[in-house]
Amino acid sequence: MDTLNKTGSAIEYLLNYRDGKIKHGLEIENGLDEYLKFKRKQVCIILGHDNVGKTYFINWYFLALALKHELKFIIWSGENQHGQILRDLIQMYSGQQFKTLTHEQIVSYTSYLEQYFTFVKNDRLYKPEELFAIFEKSECDVALIDPFTGLDRNMTYEGNYNFMNAARQFVNKTGMTVYINTHPNTESGRNSNIYTEGEFKGHLKSPLKDHIEGGKAFLNRCDDMLVVHRLIKHDVMKYVTWISTEKIKDIDTGGKHTGLNDPVYLEYNYGLGFRVYGKDVLDKHRPTIK
Repeated sequence: MDTLNKTGSAIEYLLNYRDGKIKHGLEIENGLDEYLKFKRKQVCIILGHDNVGKTYFINWYFLALALKHELKFIIWSGENQHGQILRDLIQMYSGQQFKTLTHEQIVSYTSYLEQYFTFVKNDRLYKPEELFAIFEKSECDVALIDPFTGLDRNMTYEGNYNFMNAARQFVNKTGMTVYINTHPNTESGRNSNIYTEGEFKGHLKSPLKDHIEGGKAFLNRCDDMLVVHRLIKHDVMKYVTWISTEKIKDIDTGGKHTGLNDPVYLEYNYGLGFRVYGKDVLDKHRPTIK
């Protein structure tokens, strides 16, 4: 087996980099694009407390990418039934509350969206290597593991490194991008991480990237890392999702860190897909209501 790169094989990349021709990641055409771009062959971590809407956010983001760029996604969700996820996707895609849709619309929209979304059954625990094998056979562009803690895995620091190394090898081999939903450790939910003054006094702060359950293995081996947060007990802010980019490994292909205490705010928009700074990127892709 040839294990060495050929002499001169990097010339094209080096010259393109010199001339500013490095291709940027994909955008969805709203204010999130400044900080986050979709890129192939990446391992991306999503961190957030329980019940802040990590799954809802990433499925909205996937839908925007599917409709604009025709990417295909395979999702393993250990905590949500695929019917529940499809219900949310249909509501976002249609721009109508789900219960106002007719049976014919639901069947039609389901058929359309299932061109882009495939779901792995969650009726048993999977080892990471089993999921990676399923992902590879799917011929999709993107895979989601939701959450990492739901896998049948070695729950040690060494085990986390082995998993991330396997994920890195998988994306390098297949060209797919893998997103992994994760939770913060117990310390992030204690009194030391509560706002003590101001308008958010008493509410739980967003977790720091170092709060990730499992430690530095995830930070060290991922490409991009996002933190999703929401003040779930605040009368007004419970309808606003905060997105912070805490690691962007390759800023040359687009994206950057959000500022300190300056996340991107996503408005819930009655469950019809987020508005970012007033813009709903799904609107132009929605079916015409007859």
